[in-house]
Amino acid sequence: MDSSTSEQCDMLEEALGGPQKLAELTGSRAYKRFTGPQIAKIYQKRKEAYNNTERISLVSSFACSLLLGSYAPIDFADGSGMNLLDIKTKTWSQPCLDACAPGLAEKLGTPVASAERVGVVSGYFVDRYSFNPECAIVAFTGDNPASLAGKSGMEE
Repeated sequence: MDSSTSEQCDMLEEALGGPQKLAELTGSRAYKRFTGPQIAKIYQKRKEAYNNTERISLVSSFACSLLLGSYAPIDFADGSGMNLLDIKTKTWSQPCLDACAPGLAEKLGTPVASAERVGVVSGYFVDRYSFNPECAIVAFTGDNPASLAGKSGMEE
């Protein structure tokens, strides 16, 4: 819930033609806690750390990576809360990426559908916890999309 990225939010909105244009593209105006402005701040203030970063994950894709034993992709639903995803094409928006940091697409990987199978459980979990080696892993999502999904179908 870091709110120290006002400057980066202003820069992102300006680069995209204003808050309305950014919202039309990504679904949201720039928010201080969103990943795009946070990455921009890291790039601006700690360039060496950014340049030494191989992969940027959200909590959801990081948790999925643990089960996979390799990098997991960010799903569309969670990715839409980053100020980086074009919600119409479901791809990273190059103008948004460019406004935040160079080489960002490679650090984020390719986003995927929320229910996409991304692999099978890693050998570690098979050996250590007797998981079935054919156990499929689907893309994880974030707390907001998951809360909405869990709420649908509930009767009042």
